[in-house]
Amino acid sequence: MTPIRAHFQAVICGAALLLPVTALAATDPAALFAKKCSGCHTYGKGDRVGPDLKGVADRRSRAWLTSWIRSSQKVVEAGDPIATTLFDKYKRERMPDQNLPAEDIAALVDYLAAGGPAAADASRPRHASTATLADIALGRELFLGSIAAKNGGASCGSCHVVQVDGASTGATFGSDLTHVYSRFQDAALSLALRRPCFPRAFDKDTAGPLTADEAFAVKAFLRQADRAASPQRPKGRPR
Repeated sequence: MTPIRAHFQAVICGAALLLPVTALAATDPAALFAKKCSGCHTYGKGDRVGPDLKGVADRRSRAWLTSWIRSSQKVVEAGDPIATTLFDKYKRERMPDQNLPAEDIAALVDYLAAGGPAAADASRPRHASTATLADIALGRELFLGSIAAKNGGASCGSCHVVQVDGASTGATFGSDLTHVYSRFQDAALSLALRRPCFPRAFDKDTAGPLTADEAFAVKAFLRQADRAASPQRPKGRPR
């Protein structure tokens, strides 16, 4: 790879890390569940205004769930025996119609079938504040390339710089990541670190993303660097 191409790819990767967090997410079924469903339903914690939704994808067909989510009253009025039984059992409480795109409803049904909030909680990345000193040290070595990532590829420090103990560490092809933890916050940075990054293909085209443990360690290191460095100064203001 030529130096010019390497620089170009580093700039693209750095720009991706500076995008607003909202640019990383498409339809989020967990957020959809929290906003549209959790007021009346639980997942594995018993009935509330409506039934507990744990296992609902096993009890009902996908087509039935899709129709029910879109307009439960239409299903009740059509005389569906399951719908009328549920309507009577839960004190004839009307479930609001959901004018959602088909892909949002499909994502929500998939989310429920995959374990809903319970599965999401189990798979949620650890918060960087729980890292040990060993985790942070590993993150620093992975960032700088002192230890190779399991799936290969160039280290973050091959292109990016971070301020450590008052000194710049790493390269300057890409953006300065000293305060990337503050810009992204924990969950979004976890996602960003697991996405393929252009410069990670420097040593071979098949280089893969960081593992979950590696991403956690790098995130913990970046959190420490962010907290230890001087606060970012707002643009346009004097030092």
